[in-house]
Amino acid sequence: MATTPTTSTPFQPAFKRVAQQDRHDDTFAAIATLTGKTLDSIMRSAENLGLPKVGPYHGGITGDLIAKLLAAEGLVTTVWKESSSFDDLPPVALAMLDYDELLELGRCVVFHRMKSDDGKTLQPYVVDPYPHADSKLHVRVGTAALAGLKPSWYIGVTEMQKTAAK
Repeated sequence: MATTPTTSTPFQPAFKRVAQQDRHDDTFAAIATLTGKTLDSIMRSAENLGLPKVGPYHGGITGDLIAKLLAAEGLVTTVWKESSSFDDLPPVALAMLDYDELLELGRCVVFHRMKSDDGKTLQPYVVDPYPHADSKLHVRVGTAALAGLKPSWYIGVTEMQKTAAK
């Protein structure tokens, strides 16, 4: 998963942003951001797991599919959990913003609460795959920058435990 960068200024996120390409692949772009893979690679993996290659696929982006895609990259996920603030989220998460209850749709971003090198300071930030936003909004750093965003749901993400060799 991510490592803490060693430079102090300017802010360097632990995750490299992958931009979404169409209006329904924000979740896959966020997964690509978390894993360091390309969006095309994640999309191919999702198709191998049953995502339709042609046609609408937004209904096929389930928590199970997300878990399988991330597990293939050595990451473990929680189920979708409700939230009302970034304070509710674990250190690394896929967060759903702009959630519409009627359509049951939102858009996903990567949330990370990064520790400083000395472990004393936590810096929350969001990596947003949305392609049409002002580039200054692609990575939003700090509590004030996140104040305008409200997560409705999230999936926590952690690294898999390494098993001991027999």
